[in-house]
Amino acid sequence: MSYRGLVIGLAAAVLAASAPAYAEAPTGPDAVLQRLVDEALARNPRLVAAQQLERAAASRPVQAGSRPGPTVGVFYQNDGVAPSLGREQMTMLGVSAGQEIPYPGKRGLRRQVAQAEGELAAFDVQRVRLSLVASVKRAYYGLVLARGLAALALEHRKLWDEVRETARVRYASAVGSQQDMLRAQVEGTRLDAVHAQHHGEARARLAEINALLNRPPDTPVETAAVLTLAADSRSPEAIVTAAEAASPELKAAELAIARDQRALDLAQLEFKPDFNVEGAAIDRGGLPPMWQVSAKVMLPSRARARGAVAEAQARLAASNARVEDVRLRLRSAVEQRRALLDAAAAIESTYREGLLPQGEVAVQSATATYAAGQGSQIAVLEAAAAVLEDRTDYLRILAAHATEMARLEEASLEPPMAIDSLLMHGRSSSLGAGPMGSPGEGSASKTTASSAPGTR
Repeated sequence: MSYRGLVIGLAAAVLAASAPAYAEAPTGPDAVLQRLVDEALARNPRLVAAQQLERAAASRPVQAGSRPGPTVGVFYQNDGVAPSLGREQMTMLGVSAGQEIPYPGKRGLRRQVAQAEGELAAFDVQRVRLSLVASVKRAYYGLVLARGLAALALEHRKLWDEVRETARVRYASAVGSQQDMLRAQVEGTRLDAVHAQHHGEARARLAEINALLNRPPDTPVETAAVLTLAADSRSPEAIVTAAEAASPELKAAELAIARDQRALDLAQLEFKPDFNVEGAAIDRGGLPPMWQVSAKVMLPSRARARGAVAEAQARLAASNARVEDVRLRLRSAVEQRRALLDAAAAIESTYREGLLPQGEVAVQSATATYAAGQGSQIAVLEAAAAVLEDRTDYLRILAAHATEMARLEEASLEPPMAIDSLLMHGRSSSLGAGPMGSPGEGSASKTTASSAPGTR
């Protein structure tokens, strides 16, 4: 290939590698993600376990509100040493039955306390469901982001191949230096490592998704869309209200107040006695039969009752404080998340409207100068490297925004990532951190560029 042809090819490769990542952003929900969420809700074993525990808890009110079981007994009384049934008046064989009767109101309050406990189990199911949906979304966004970054590395790998070939021809023609050729080769090799990193991250996120859906870890998941930023048009008050309405922790804390109030009422009844009634039918052999009826009052332990009341009062006070604690933590998490989302949206706009198009112009200018025989290869390399970093940052910003939107829908009490972590990988290394931090945190992006070879 001629030197002029190589320069033209280099220009084409640079333009392709610096094409904006936001050119074809679709609108509307992601159908693939929705199918994954639906399948997880139908098959996830953790959710199934929570639902079964809810069913188990639903049987507690009947048990708690039931009367104690009756007692049945047989007794024999003998007058004298030798058996004398039917001959001695005080010798008798009897069958007895008894029933404990709690003080009026105790059974009803026990049923109400158990019913509240069962309803708390329902909030556990809600939390598992919300967390499951958010986990699927974060893993999906992580898969999309990793594939997008792997594809980006492949695009720029082609650029370095073109630059290296141009440098080789220039060096062979004695118009270029060996250093230019070696530098292009180093940058291409570096991108191989970057691609391997993101390819591995994509495999990890794929395995995470399939685990959440209870299916084989290598089951393919297609992600054909591109990254988008979904803005939240709700007012701050509406966002907080929605989070409070969705939060199982807040609902559970509020229900715990009613449960602990019933428990306090029940503890106060511990000062009241319970009762026991018994009856017996007595056989005396050939003598006339007898029968017996008795009633007992089971006096309470006042020390025990006072302790139960003190414990119930403390638990009620703790539940009242817990409601306020959960509400404050939830509102703080929402506000912090809104701050990060607003920052991500502003940064995304800066990249989309400024840095990315400006970087593209810089690459085109450096390429044109280099093609005209002026300037240096370093200018092309630096411009292209800056575009790669900016496009990587842009995808990560979209990923961070999507992740925190999922956590907002989850009504998570956990604070978001630090705002200064939006651009996590930094400028000092092309490898940097993995997508959105550690793989366990999940990554976010709504959609992706083409899938990297080998990832499914």
